[in-house]
Amino acid sequence: MTGTSIAHHFLKNSPQDWPLRIAMVEARQACSGATGRNGGHIRPSSYAEYDRAKGFVSKDEAARITRMRAAHINALIAAANELDDEGFEASEARVVDSIEAVRQLNVLKKEVPDLGIEFTAFDQEETQNAAGIITGSSKVAGTIWPYRFVTHKFKSLVDKYPSFFLDINMPALNVYSTNAGNAMLEVTTSRGKIQARHAINAVTAWIPHLLGGADIPKAGEWPSLTGNGSLSTGRAWSLYRGGLDYIVQMPQNGEFMFGGGCGGDGAANTTNVDTDDSLPPNHSMAAYLNGALPGYVGYDNWGPERSDFPFENSSFIFPGRTKRVWTSMEGASSDGRPLVGMIPTSVTHRSVGAVTTSAQWISAAYDGEGMCFAWLCGQALASMLLGREKRSNQTHPYWFPLSFELTEERMNSSSRGRSAVGKRHVTRMVTAFGGRN
Repeated sequence: MTGTSIAHHFLKNSPQDWPLRIAMVEARQACSGATGRNGGHIRPSSYAEYDRAKGFVSKDEAARITRMRAAHINALIAAANELDDEGFEASEARVVDSIEAVRQLNVLKKEVPDLGIEFTAFDQEETQNAAGIITGSSKVAGTIWPYRFVTHKFKSLVDKYPSFFLDINMPALNVYSTNAGNAMLEVTTSRGKIQARHAINAVTAWIPHLLGGADIPKAGEWPSLTGNGSLSTGRAWSLYRGGLDYIVQMPQNGEFMFGGGCGGDGAANTTNVDTDDSLPPNHSMAAYLNGALPGYVGYDNWGPERSDFPFENSSFIFPGRTKRVWTSMEGASSDGRPLVGMIPTSVTHRSVGAVTTSAQWISAAYDGEGMCFAWLCGQALASMLLGREKRSNQTHPYWFPLSFELTEERMNSSSRGRSAVGKRHVTRMVTAFGGRN
């Protein structure tokens, strides 16, 4: 998602008579990492996020962070609208109703009224009538099929811009300083070398592979449940019970994607440094995700197990209500905020000369919240780099939270080592749709 956003905004805003040449390299398929394994729930919990952010940054900065996350609903749906009809339909971008518990709603209404007005508190009976959950508030949210959105966006960029190159199954192995003409950096890949003025890291949990001074962590998994026809389709829920779980229901077939399990009674929350996303699901977490939904929606609403669902003939699809479980990697910074901007040489461990002409950049560490961070963080990074190329005094959008920028001071203030923020291997999602490998 991040790389797609950066490329999209680079190409859209670069001069037509001097188009940027962009090479994107992906170690696996075009969208087989965390984005391709994501449920696509664009559900900022603005009331809780604002209250939490005030504990670490100023009120103004907390409001800026909260507004930016909420802006992803319209930003991603607008980006999907730019696709052709086939791409837009495939991405299933839509606005949905979302129901979840709230405690900080009144604070948000008072201090950030332009966001607070979007929320309405329900009593228990009203909420059960709305969605079968126990208590909460209603807020317009969005959802999108990330895999289809990204792959269709890639196709549109490749078709429209001859200066954009996408290479898959071609991992970046290292980045070196060089003095080859205008290029100051050389990216070594499995199929050769790429020389460039700038190199952007947008692979979140895998960043430490290329940046010796960065610790970016964490992992997760999902299962997939078939619907039984007793609940309306095309909705989404965020569910709080000692931790965040969430559900996205597919509008066309009623299947659910269910993610979470990182908190709450009986949920496993193990930490395994250097775990990758190819390992089998964590047993306790998978068991939780495969059995928690009836407790949320009510056993009467959930209904009986079905045997008549038309399952695909595929070795990747399980023949029960749960169709598939998968793992994906997440990344988190040591202070919990995304890392966006030019990377200090203390982190890259390499010098590239004048930073006005060449640099390494990063947009990563969304802590499992990429659907409400990645697209606009990518847009902000593109703006920063284009502004530097144009020698502009304004290198970031006015709406961008400055606390996300990667600075020497921010890196030096980190008090958590690699073991504290190591990759967490947890089962995060049971998915309702199959066939996506």
